[in-house]
Amino acid sequence: MNLKCRTFFSPDMARYVLFTENVLSHMYSHAQRKMFQTEAGGEIYSPTPFYSSLVVDDVAGPHLRDRRSRCSFNPDVEAATQVRYAKYEQGRHAVGLWHTHPERQPSPSGTDKSTTEDYLRAFKSDRERYLQVIIGNCGAVPAMTVWSAEKCGNWLRWDERCD
Repeated sequence: MNLKCRTFFSPDMARYVLFTENVLSHMYSHAQRKMFQTEAGGEIYSPTPFYSSLVVDDVAGPHLRDRRSRCSFNPDVEAATQVRYAKYEQGRHAVGLWHTHPERQPSPSGTDKSTTEDYLRAFKSDRERYLQVIIGNCGAVPAMTVWSAEKCGNWLRWDERCD
């Protein structure tokens, strides 16, 4: 597996998202490998939010005033909003959320899905989908799953390709 980037494809293989090394490093650094570690998260950014091939090259979070426990993460909305505006000024667009889970093979909870759908709705007609990235707690390279909330109401799991 290429440790410098990871690529995930939509189920129909028509779209993909590539995560750069700096983004992966940041998210991995918050993996909940010990019992006392709390969930962490934030947003992911791309310079090309409307392309079928996304390159996620920037990440934000966690923030100091986030509410975090072993099994939950509630972002500081004000801090996240300020960062989102700053990233936009730098040519980066929010394309999804990321957070950690204290499990080997992470999948979105009902709250995760609801939160992602809320973000997608907030973009009104500006986005067809919003990603949910979850970092697990095992493996030399942590398990990572990518999902998308789709405008049509569906949830899709994206598959990693390591070719």
